[in-house]
Amino acid sequence: SHFYMGYLYWKSGYIESSLEEADKAINSYIEHDFHSNYRRSLGRKGILLVEKGAIDEAQRLAAELNDLFQKSMNKKDTRYYYLLMGYISLKRKNFTEAIDLFQKGKSLLPFENDINDEHAFFLEPLALAYYNAGNLEKSRAEYERISLLTLGRLLYGDIYAKSFFMLGKIHEELGNTTQAIEHYEKFLDLWKDADPGI
Repeated sequence: SHFYMGYLYWKSGYIESSLEEADKAINSYIEHDFHSNYRRSLGRKGILLVEKGAIDEAQRLAAELNDLFQKSMNKKDTRYYYLLMGYISLKRKNFTEAIDLFQKGKSLLPFENDINDEHAFFLEPLALAYYNAGNLEKSRAEYERISLLTLGRLLYGDIYAKSFFMLGKIHEELGNTTQAIEHYEKFLDLWKDADPGI
């Protein structure tokens, strides 16, 4: 619950509260010996530090995380390290490096088969990195992947909904007015009750 509460605080703009929840999740996972979730929470905390602008602290945490993954039996969990490093590169506006790191993380995702799958969470920053790099076609392809997810989007309905907004924006920039309108309408239909004030 602390892990997911932290996500909600983050996406609502309350980074400090989100970091507090991340620390509570980390402590709980240590207490209950949940190693995989502990490493996952460290990765999330690192991303929050990046969002806060504490890049050096995030970099130190990434090094710690990488060391843990080298000792882990489950090498696919290294995707959380690549995700964090991608966020650091994205914050530094090194889009080529960010894309490479996000691609490495994406390549370690399992097939969608569980309600806890995090595909949307991994695909969104890759799509954004392509967008910021000016590669609209590759950005479109990644946002379309998010829009087609099944189990991999259930924990991240906000990312799923926003993928339609970004597809609308990309199609508008590409001059595809009809497709842009369709995607904006889909976004508004999904988002209408989330933040009625905006």
